[in-house]
Amino acid sequence: MELYSLTPEDWIKERRRLLSFIVRFGEKRITVAALHAIRSLDESWLQADESGYTRATIVIAKRSGHLTGLGFASDGGDGGCLIVVHPSARRTGTGSAIMTSMMNTLGRLACHVAADNIPSMALCFGLGMRAVSIHKGPTGKSTLRFERGIHHDSAHSGHIDVISQ
Repeated sequence: MELYSLTPEDWIKERRRLLSFIVRFGEKRITVAALHAIRSLDESWLQADESGYTRATIVIAKRSGHLTGLGFASDGGDGGCLIVVHPSARRTGTGSAIMTSMMNTLGRLACHVAADNIPSMALCFGLGMRAVSIHKGPTGKSTLRFERGIHHDSAHSGHIDVISQ
């Protein structure tokens, strides 16, 4: 398996094909907000800053020249986060490799996973991410917020993950 972090030029060139891959193999688990975030991505966010980190990352995995997976995150995951692995490449380490690359590129990562999405929760826990809060997701399902490499205060009023009483 080969991993590639896309440059702004790569994203401009491959955008349509990669968005099609997300829709086709995302199994209707990709939120509208995450799709909007990647569709409206400012390609300059894929450039590293003086600290060596980027504001956004898109990592693709290929096997024998064929696309097998894709991950995207912006603003450490708070601006959008998704991962899609082709069905034939699941349970091969593709998702773990993509997520690890994204964490290394961004320096931190947060993502939201519906409580009924056991494979994605297992992936997050397996990579040492912590479930730090639970909230109602956009589809009304209980959703966990996973984080790695983020120092934060407990949820409080105004925090995105607070559930009102």
